[in-house]
Amino acid sequence: MGDLINNISQAIITLGGKGTRLSSITDKVPKPLWPILGKHTLERTVEFLNKQGIKEFIFLVGYKANIFEEQSIKLSKKFNIKIFIYKEEEPKGEAGSLLFIEEKLKDNFIFINGDIIFEIDLKRINLFHIKNNADITFITHLTNHPEDSDCIIETPELSINRYKLKTQKLNINGMFLGFAGIAVLKKKVVSRIKNSDICKNSQLSIFKDFIINSYEKGFKVFSYNTSEYLKDMGTPERLLSVEKDIKNGLISRKCYLNKQRALFLDRDNTLIKCKEGKYITELSQIKLFTKRIKKIIKILTNYDIAIIASNQPQIAMGFVEWQKVIEINGYLIKACQKMGLNISAFYICPHHPHKGFDHEIKSLKSNCFCRKPSPGMFMEAAFERNINLEESCLIGDSWRDEFSSNLCRMRFINVDQLDS
Repeated sequence: MGDLINNISQAIITLGGKGTRLSSITDKVPKPLWPILGKHTLERTVEFLNKQGIKEFIFLVGYKANIFEEQSIKLSKKFNIKIFIYKEEEPKGEAGSLLFIEEKLKDNFIFINGDIIFEIDLKRINLFHIKNNADITFITHLTNHPEDSDCIIETPELSINRYKLKTQKLNINGMFLGFAGIAVLKKKVVSRIKNSDICKNSQLSIFKDFIINSYEKGFKVFSYNTSEYLKDMGTPERLLSVEKDIKNGLISRKCYLNKQRALFLDRDNTLIKCKEGKYITELSQIKLFTKRIKKIIKILTNYDIAIIASNQPQIAMGFVEWQKVIEINGYLIKACQKMGLNISAFYICPHHPHKGFDHEIKSLKSNCFCRKPSPGMFMEAAFERNINLEESCLIGDSWRDEFSSNLCRMRFINVDQLDS
């Protein structure tokens, strides 16, 4: 673990905002320093990152900079870490100060908005970052407030297909992943931005000006989707929610450092209707099993995460593009979310073993390990999200679902049981 985690040994925490949305509670105290159950958000962040090997921190400060300077002395002594303070003379946005501390940056560093309550497994993020040779790995998750969030639709390769800025009032089908305010960047990204026209802007956003701009310039930018706890505590409602979740132990339980219990969900004829021998290729074909979904919501209370795992052979057959299936799944996830069922991710098998279709994709014509009844999708999810399959469950409608659940020693629930 040490060698991997040391690839990310530096954290940049942006702390310059005034926190006006929370001012009715915090008054003149910067929101990262507002105590929640006896410990402020900045200390929680430093303490958790330090436990995972981060020993060097840079605080980007502006508003009430002197208070953060005092806190940095206390935190550096308490956790035996190095903290450098960069004070903005004028507002530079959440990420603009990165251009002025380039010489202090490590080759890879993690950037964090200072008002986020979170616990995430850095080793897994770092492994993802290395495996993809990423210039930027940005953390995404199921958002319950897309109207004021930076959001994306992923590609099959986990890069960006489409995006929406939080300032844009758009409703894009299939867009359920919100940017969580955390990203791992290579130093060369900052160097490139510094030498581009974009640095002329007075204030820079980490999502718009670093992530999206780098993606559009051809850099290797990837989305790391997690169900771990990540919540902005910057409004009175979210602050109360965070306090409740800390008391209930939810934050630590959902971290991938701890084993997860997953509720896997087949898609066709489990969540949505699909005639035998037919395939879903358009959003207009989606018809929810609403009564089943209401029962699944109750079952999910016994698990940590809900995940769709579905064979989609129509991709290999050439009936529908892979990106369209991603959009369909995203649309379904948002529809389920409106009903109260939070599905964090999906795994699909695009393969089909039989040849002979007019527009088939030959590279996807294989007898693969991920197509149910084989257990590949579940094993992939278990590896990526630290899932204990023996404490997990699959809800499905076919013998393939039941067979694959048995291979993984998971509990199996047939949809007939939900309909009875």
